[in-house]
Amino acid sequence: MCETDFSGYPDCRNDTIMATAQALSLGLARDIRIHTPLMWIDKAATWTMAEELGGSALVDLIIGESVTCYQGDRDQRHDWGYGCGHCPACELRAAGYARYRAGSIGQASEAAPSTVRPEKS
Repeated sequence: MCETDFSGYPDCRNDTIMATAQALSLGLARDIRIHTPLMWIDKAATWTMAEELGGSALVDLIIGESVTCYQGDRDQRHDWGYGCGHCPACELRAAGYARYRAGSIGQASEAAPSTVRPEKS
């Protein structure tokens, strides 16, 4: 989930996550927190974070085992992983990976924390 560079789907936005946390908190009658550490960083920064957390082994795992393609394409493998290469999710992932590989660390937004906790009403 990332609001910094996303393809327009509202379920990727912080407001949706906040509303989900609120609904869960109300339905379960207890405080629910949803952690979204990627919400305010771009895709290049996400790749950088993966490398910082787990080195090249984690980056290789993400490339080999995850799919963000809206078509669910696991037939075509690219430098950045599997996908059709043309849908908005593939384009964002490919562009972020290219910036990461070029040494551009990426951007962190000045915005909110990575934990979403609904406001008490």
